Amino acid sequence: MITLRTAAAVKSTIELLADNQLRALLTERVEQLTNAWEGIDLSDLTHFLIIQPGNTAAEAENELGWSLLVNMVDGTRYDHLGFTPSWEWIEDHGGWFEAVFILSDDGFGVSLFVQDHPVTDADLLAMCREHAQTSAHNGERNKT
Repeated sequence: MITLRTAAAVKSTIELLADNQLRALLTERVEQLTNAWEGIDLSDLTHFLIIQPGNTAAEAENELGWSLLVNMVDGTRYDHLGFTPSWEWIEDHGGWFEAVFILSDDGFGVSLFVQDHPVTDADLLAMCREHAQTSAHNGERNKT
């Protein structure tokens, strides 16, 4: 798992990433946030969390202080009837899922990237697959 809380950490990590798709996604999001919120430090806007193969939802919970698999409002778990994810949106980029959680009224949030890989946490990956929209760059949108 990679956690990035500062602009310097994001920049240095992007330069080191071997995954071209993730590098492009992070670069695009940083540019969008920086351009939209000129003069505001990236660390005041978002925290990037990257879930890679072998990482677990429990590790993400330890990092974030809340579970990705539990609705923040009603406490419903992913594996229960009526579950609704807490993210604002999730998109399938074909290899990576990207989800955004807005956590405060000032717009601060977590930008989550989950690699679509057989060794990625099974529940987290299933939840992403079930709820994600397909990126416009990758074809038609899902019916969900």
